[in-house]
Parts: sequence; structure tokens; C-alpha cells
Amino acid sequence: MKPSKGQVAVVTGAASGIGKALALAFAARGLNVVLADIEAAALRTAAAQVAAAGVEALPVVTDVTQRASVQALAQATYDRFGAAHVVCNNAGVLAMGKVHETPVETWAWMLDVNLWGVIHGVQAFVPRMLQGGQPGHVVNTASMAGMVPPENQGAYSATKYAVVGLTETLARELRKTPINVSVLCPGVVDTGIFKAGRNRQSAYHTDAAEEEPYVIPGLRMIDAPKVAQTVLAGMEAGAMYIFSHSEALDWVEKHHQRVRQAFTG
Repeated sequence: MKPSKGQVAVVTGAASGIGKALALAFAARGLNVVLADIEAAALRTAAAQVAAAGVEALPVVTDVTQRASVQALAQATYDRFGAAHVVCNNAGVLAMGKVHETPVETWAWMLDVNLWGVIHGVQAFVPRMLQGGQPGHVVNTASMAGMVPPENQGAYSATKYAVVGLTETLARELRKTPINVSVLCPGVVDTGIFKAGRNRQSAYHTDAAEEEPYVIPGLRMIDAPKVAQTVLAGMEAGAMYIFSHSEALDWVEKHHQRVRQAFTG
């Protein structure tokens, strides 16, 4: 699917990082954009920047952990535009820590945002998109951590592996429909995800100290607009998997080689 002028794109986590870059990239293509985020002030700023591109921008404060909030986002989208052609379930959070030491509140936070946020987005929008019968595209944001798990990111990797599996299944289920599906697996990107705790809801509060993020050896830091352009190219190519860091291929190949060896001995 080629994102085109006059279509409608919905992006969660749109107030910063990859989400904001996606919203601006779609606007540059002439798409109207629905921006969703839990951070209200930053969301208004992002929406103003999108509108400056000459398209309609609809900011909707959304908590993706809450099904009703995402359903309300879908309703607002269809009330305003009558359709959604691109849906990017992109909102995500990250906290570092060993699997056996990560507080249950942090596990719940990452599962609810990173996984349930995608589930809620798919269930809120895909039925409406199918009913509309128009070409569409769903992009779910996972991570390279959903392909090869790094140390001290066990909870994060668990959510991102789940998003990869969910998206692969969704693609199979929708293969005979006009809706394409992609999973975005970015590497190290210059976003605010390492400061995601600023938006941690009170239900997930913990007094445990969070570990500081570290640089993943072998992966260069890239900016979010570069990732957004990679997503657009992947959508146009009909790619199931969209990767931001070509150098991560070695990791994936080594990972699958170990799996293959388990079968072949």
C-alpha cells in the first residue's frame, strides 16, 4: 500500500519519538493524521506540527492500556474522517532489569502498554477497516528485542516477541483482504523511550530503582525520522518485516542458526 494524499493515518505514541516521526512523515505525504498519546501537552505540540504541513491533525489523548480509551480513539477517528487507512500501533515503554528482579508492577506496565496496547488497537480498528472495504495497512511496532533478546531487557523482550508473533498471525488472517500488515523492529533509536517512566500510570508505580539504560554494542544510534522513512518504504513494498538496522542481521542469523542446530544436532 502506498500512503497517499487524502488518506487517514492513526498513530499511537505520537507525541514523541518514532510515533511523532511517523505522524510527520504521513503528513508530508498529504495524509490526515490522528495522533494518540497519553502525554497531553506534548501531543498538542505534535499535532500543531502535523497541521503545519497543511493536513488535518486530530489529537486524541489515549491510554493504550485501557480498551475503552482505544475504542474511543477509533470512534473519534471515524466520527471525524469516516475511515482509517493506516493504523500504527506504536506506543511503547521500556524499563531495564533482570527477569527475576523486575518488579511485577513493571512487568504489568510493559505488558499492558507494549502488548495489550497493540491488541486493543487491532481490535478497535481492524473490524472497522474490514467493514469499510478499502485498502489499508496495519503497522505494529515491536523491536529487535523481539527477534534477539538482549540482556537486562527480559520483560521488554517478552512483550516484543509477543507483538512479532501476534503480527505474523494477523498477517496470515488478513492475507485475503485489502489490509496489509507489517511489524516494525527498530534497533537503537534516538527517542524518549529510555525516559518512559515519566508517563508511568499510578497503577504501575513501584518504589524499586530502575536500572540505567546502556548502549547495545554493535548498533549505531539513528534518528526517528530515518525510521519513519524506512516504514514508508516498507509499506510501499508490502514488507511483512521492517528493520531499521541492517547490521542486526548477523544477530538474527546466529540466533536462528542455534535453533537449527537444535534440530539437526
